[in-house]
Amino acid sequence: MRDQAQHGVEAAEVPRPERATPASLHTDLALAREEIQELKRERHALKRRVQLALGAEIDNVAQADLVNRIQDLEHENQALARDLTEARSRAERLAKQREESEETIASLRLVLRKAMRAVP
Repeated sequence: MRDQAQHGVEAAEVPRPERATPASLHTDLALAREEIQELKRERHALKRRVQLALGAEIDNVAQADLVNRIQDLEHENQALARDLTEARSRAERLAKQREESEETIASLRLVLRKAMRAVP
């Protein structure tokens, strides 16, 4: 303030606060409450938008992961189907081979019996 007085600059007068009436205080309180409610609604709307945006982002990531997982499972399924086909073919070959072996054993037993009877 001394600088202002020395340089010829007058200080601005500070308005004196008037005494607030209960009605004006109630009005101010009502306005403040309304503003708080509006801010809460705005915060809720913004929060919801952020949740939706994050949810969509997660869904996109999850969807890409799921597509990759499905492709992996399809490849694995194809490999297992090939293995099953090969195993069935091998089982059929082994079954035929077993039947032939059983027939060979049966005929060898018959020959052996005949040979044993022929021995004096």
